[in-house]
Amino acid sequence: MDAEKHLMQTDVVIVGAGLVGLTAAIALSRLGKQVVLTDAKPPFELPAGWADDQLDWDSRIYALTNQTMDWLAEIGVWQHVPAQRVNPVNAMHLWSPTQHHVLPSLSLTAKEAHLAQMGCIVESQALMQACWTVLADADVTVITDAPAQSLQQFGHQIRVALPQQTIEAQLLIGADGASSWVRSQCGVGVEQVDFAQTALVTNYVATQAHQHVARQWFGAHETLALLPMPEQQVSLVWALPHAEAARMQALSAGELAVAVEHRCGQVLGPLTPNGAVVAFPLRQNTAETMALPNILLLGDAAHQVHPMAGQGVNLGFEDVQALCAEVARLPGIKPLGDVNVLRHVMRGRQRDIRSMHALTRGLDFLFARPQALWTHAALLGLRGVENSAMLKRFLIRTATQA
Repeated sequence: MDAEKHLMQTDVVIVGAGLVGLTAAIALSRLGKQVVLTDAKPPFELPAGWADDQLDWDSRIYALTNQTMDWLAEIGVWQHVPAQRVNPVNAMHLWSPTQHHVLPSLSLTAKEAHLAQMGCIVESQALMQACWTVLADADVTVITDAPAQSLQQFGHQIRVALPQQTIEAQLLIGADGASSWVRSQCGVGVEQVDFAQTALVTNYVATQAHQHVARQWFGAHETLALLPMPEQQVSLVWALPHAEAARMQALSAGELAVAVEHRCGQVLGPLTPNGAVVAFPLRQNTAETMALPNILLLGDAAHQVHPMAGQGVNLGFEDVQALCAEVARLPGIKPLGDVNVLRHVMRGRQRDIRSMHALTRGLDFLFARPQALWTHAALLGLRGVENSAMLKRFLIRTATQA
């Protein structure tokens, strides 16, 4: 250790101040644990009055389940998300490759499952701002603009070196995203699935009211979703093969809007662009393990899913909940970083993660098959669900975690 660096001792050190790292810091501090949160970037901050600025909308949005919203309220975060930046999802409409826009192949409504709503759509920036607001009053030490430089293990303690400090803790949480520094430092390998797709993300103002319905179209190795947002906006998430995505990205904003209208049969009328188009390749990295002695990977550092599921951030929040439930039961004499405790958290999460991977890979494989047999099988499957009230209730409850 550099003798000039200040040594800080704590229970938990978290590397990564994204949504998963922020909520982990808040939730663990509420359990009475000393927490240090670190990040290479400066703290997140929005300008005063941002919530009422109807011209400033984040292109990165999340579909939150009811369970996630309840948990965020429990740790004090949801109360700080401005209501005018949140849109409920009351129904989901899905179209198969052979169904041409008039009627969806499958319609799921909150009413069918006796729910007030199936979930909600919220901007990343709104959630981030809410987390930082809560963190300001939490008993958490925050160190930003400080990229982690090295880590070392000493018995039941682990040390993380930052430019000006060295943090010594019982537990290191890697919540630093898909390209996790913590994961690479630990030598944890990843299983990678390359979907050979690029996702195009942007916002539009729709001519016709979206009626709080999340709409999704499946095609040959393609998915297009229009998700309901406030102020009659919809968020586009369009996953396409790389070459086709590049062709679409080369279009002007107006030309891309016309292409989207054509693809979805103008179900919402003409679309007016309302933000920049963001593109990113779709890959799925799954860590070989989430748990090592004194180290736990959470969120995208441990697992990613295809965006068609809309569940990535929910899975990350569920990681945090699983860890906190285990910490709350932990005997005082057992260290937080006990590998058996952390592996128990990992085992509890693996079923949900595997299920989500199977769903997204299966749908992409099924609808990507060129043979008519596969297309008809997909269509018949959706129609079978549409005609079964019991199956529909099951799907809705599963999707909403209700």
